[in-house]
Amino acid sequence: MNLESLRQECTSVPNYFNFCKIIRSLEKAKILEGYRHPFNRKKYVYLSPFGEGQLSLTENPSSVSKETLIHDIKVSEIGKSFVDQGWMNNVQLEHELHNKRNFRVTYKIIPDALLEGAKNGVSYKVALEVELSRKSNQRIVEKARQYVASTFYNYVLYIFSKRNYMEKYIEIIRSSVSSEEFNRFLFFIDETMSANPTDLIEMEGFFKGKTVKLSEVFEPVK
Repeated sequence: MNLESLRQECTSVPNYFNFCKIIRSLEKAKILEGYRHPFNRKKYVYLSPFGEGQLSLTENPSSVSKETLIHDIKVSEIGKSFVDQGWMNNVQLEHELHNKRNFRVTYKIIPDALLEGAKNGVSYKVALEVELSRKSNQRIVEKARQYVASTFYNYVLYIFSKRNYMEKYIEIIRSSVSSEEFNRFLFFIDETMSANPTDLIEMEGFFKGKTVKLSEVFEPVK
């Protein structure tokens, strides 16, 4: 989470200068580690291995990887946006699901994030997959079939950084599952996601044979 977003999450929102001073002291104490995003230049912070140890998280580490930070930052941002819009009431990131005992054994596949919402009193679950690069055809098919085989997820939402990625995934998945199963998949595009905050309201994509906006698919939790 970037510094301003983290500051806004505080129960009593502190002065920005004082907040940054606290963050710097936690970095100096090796409890937090920082990362400057190469595109938007915002600073993001996360618990260091030492910090996790101080919070007794050594048995269930956050699994933050410097190699996938840009991707993980975007997943976290999108998940938070779903909650902020009122479209979801809970979000669990991949590392949180990994840390749940037997989650993979029970549900077969772990998404980038699990979104949980409700409509007309009925709860539903959405697997979120953020694709900044394209996987192999075999991996795309394998993952789609794993989702189809799982009754845990009601829908699978793919968000892509490039239109040609989205078009290829649609083509491959459509030819690999039944029509009914294909209707569980949503495909959306945000071609500026690497540099800018994702605008869920205006995001366009493909769902159940139609070109739609994300805001037409999801609505505030009821």
